[in-house]
Amino acid sequence: MLSDQTPQYSSALKQAIDRHPLTAILDTSLLEVIEVMGQSHSYCLLSPPTSQGLDNNTHPGTAGQTHSSCVFVVSSDSSEPQSLDSEHPGIQANCLTLQGVITERDVVQLIARGILEQSNDDRWCRTRVGDVMSPSPASLIESEDLDIFTALSLFRRHQKLSHLPVLNHQGHLVGAITPERIRKVLQPANILRLRRVGDEMVTRVVTASATTSILRIAQMMAVHQTSSIVIHQPPPIKSSPQGSDALTPVGIITAQDVVQAQYLQLDLAQIPAAIMTSDLFSLKPSDSLWYAHQEMQKRQMQRVIVCGDSGELLGIITQIGLLRMLDPTEMFRVVRKLQQSVEELQTEKVELLESRATQLEQQVQERTAKLYEQLQRERLLTKISLQIHQSLNLDEILDTTVIEVQQVLEADRVVLYHLTPEQTGEKVAEAIGLGWRSLSHPTLSQAVTQSYLHTLEFESVLAVTTINKVKNPDERAYLETEQIKACLIVPLFEDDQLWGILAVHQCSGSRHWQPAETTLLQQLATQLAIAIQQVQLYRQVKDLNTDLEQQVQDRTAELRQKVRELQQLNILKDEFLSTVSHELRTPLSNMKMAIHMLKVVPNSDRSQKYVAILESECNRETNLINDLLDLQKLEASTAPISLETLNLEQWLPTRITPFYSRTQERQQVLTLKTPDTLPQIRTNPASLDRVLAELLNNACKYSPEGGEITLEIELGTAIVHPRLTDQTGKSSVTESGLELGLELGPWIQFKVSNSAEIPPTELPRIFEKFYRVPNADPWKQGGTGLGLALVEKLVEQLGGSIQVGSQSGQTSFTVRLPA
Repeated sequence: MLSDQTPQYSSALKQAIDRHPLTAILDTSLLEVIEVMGQSHSYCLLSPPTSQGLDNNTHPGTAGQTHSSCVFVVSSDSSEPQSLDSEHPGIQANCLTLQGVITERDVVQLIARGILEQSNDDRWCRTRVGDVMSPSPASLIESEDLDIFTALSLFRRHQKLSHLPVLNHQGHLVGAITPERIRKVLQPANILRLRRVGDEMVTRVVTASATTSILRIAQMMAVHQTSSIVIHQPPPIKSSPQGSDALTPVGIITAQDVVQAQYLQLDLAQIPAAIMTSDLFSLKPSDSLWYAHQEMQKRQMQRVIVCGDSGELLGIITQIGLLRMLDPTEMFRVVRKLQQSVEELQTEKVELLESRATQLEQQVQERTAKLYEQLQRERLLTKISLQIHQSLNLDEILDTTVIEVQQVLEADRVVLYHLTPEQTGEKVAEAIGLGWRSLSHPTLSQAVTQSYLHTLEFESVLAVTTINKVKNPDERAYLETEQIKACLIVPLFEDDQLWGILAVHQCSGSRHWQPAETTLLQQLATQLAIAIQQVQLYRQVKDLNTDLEQQVQDRTAELRQKVRELQQLNILKDEFLSTVSHELRTPLSNMKMAIHMLKVVPNSDRSQKYVAILESECNRETNLINDLLDLQKLEASTAPISLETLNLEQWLPTRITPFYSRTQERQQVLTLKTPDTLPQIRTNPASLDRVLAELLNNACKYSPEGGEITLEIELGTAIVHPRLTDQTGKSSVTESGLELGLELGPWIQFKVSNSAEIPPTELPRIFEKFYRVPNADPWKQGGTGLGLALVEKLVEQLGGSIQVGSQSGQTSFTVRLPA
């Protein structure tokens, strides 16, 4: 049964749905279906058949030409007919379930394959339509959300679909939609007017000669899976614009025509295709799709041939092609193209306005250019003159001159040369334009200078417009090397003596020098000559004053230096006496206290402690005195040093072993990193032992429990201090070595690192005598502050260097010695 309520389609979709589709039950004979299809093509001259297999409610004229190309095969869910549905009078209300479809193309396939012989009517009558029907490739389910673009999308997805069945939610047939009805409903005039037939025509067309039989036409339709074939004249004409044989069409045969011929019981194998063609109507590629749409609607045509200017076949346009233009995606593409066209027109308009504005601006610029150049020259002369009066610095004047000349003349390079006694030109000032390099040779060769001077003897200005006019080979080679294509040169004089030349270079190409430009350079040359003369006089006076002032300053500086040295010695003496007295008194005080306690309680249990204090402070006093004496000897360079060969492989373990025990007691970790093989080196073993011992002792003292201490030894070759070669402690090197102060040779590096950090502000004073970093000894272990001072002097005596670095909680002392 049909739904009691009318489906709520959009108005456009309602109009596009055919409520009277042609239907047949499964047992309907194929002959009856072909007769109905053939009758409709006879322009409805025959009335609809009354067979029980076909729907008798199909309205003549409604289901005729529009619906004759497809019959829907249905089955009824109710055996007894009921009253017609008031809303859909063309469909019986006994709930028709769609089983399949049979189209003209299906009939053509049967004829082409010879499955049904044309002369055997009994076989046509015995064949049930249910046996040869095809399933519908798509259907439309009724829904309130449907619109006409849903149907368009299905037609676009299924290119060979000609009739789209409309079903309700129970799967019962309620109507059908065709491309022609959608096209009539939408009337997309604006969109179709903007597109041309050539944009949407199908160029791959199946063709046949006018002498081809209708049976052969049907076979070709089956092979190529098409429903139309273009008929052309025999034989085809030559000389196509595309360079291949062109065809002149005379008509088009469709599957409907084949079915009509079958209905009329014609001999398809004998009838040529020319008989089935009528007067040819064709379109041009330049015609609008709207014109094509109107003609197809007026002539009741499903497809139209497209021909060129000479009548040659180009393609065909179909209703499916017109429907593609109604797809939302295609509409969006057309709108985008229109927007692009508008933007292009707007751009052309803007470019035209800009071009006109540019012309006007160019005219104004040309008229003002001469005035501007004149003002620039006057400004340059004024600036140079003012600079000469305000400054006596010749370099500043010359630099200002070349920069201003380069900017005013828009040259690529401006150079000032000073003439030397050797008749060469020495560059004293240069200004370079953007993108150009400086002169590769700061000195103008003697040959080129003499060539310039020879020309300037007869002419006040040397103007070279192009390098091709230079005949002197030396001058030409110079210009080519410095990338100079044209130049303008004027001489500079001082007291009638040639002082130098001012050269303007054009590197980008040849240049015709204007008279105003040469006049400007001559005026500048006069101003520069005055400036040079003033500067020379000023320098002479200044030199005399400078000599006198220098003598006074030298004497004064000598006296001040003597005073500073005496003051510094006095300060050092006071600091030394203060520090030494304090360091000497501290152990003595502790010794006096221990002696006093032994006198007071001689037999006390703590006597051993007081004796230990006496011994410790006595050793401390002795070490302090020894350190002071050693440091004094090192600073005075009076202590001789002897060098001997030292085997590090054997010597190093004996010096490191005691520190392993000490670090274990303090729960620290001592790591030794050495190369696979340690070399023998020339050094003083005692001094090297003292250096490593002091550094490792400090590392143990100032590392917390669990801290890591590392001694790393590296070998290499680099520039190091001069080797020690004698027993006097002085370096014995060649004269060239003394000048350099360094020489190449192998080196060995000792690097001691520990888990402690020294503030950056304290690092510069780390090697000062008696200096200790504040708050660096939370364990109050004490010290004299002489250890690192001794290390620095010992390293210097061994011809090496020491560096200290501290960051990220790590402090490293690096000692590099010649190997």
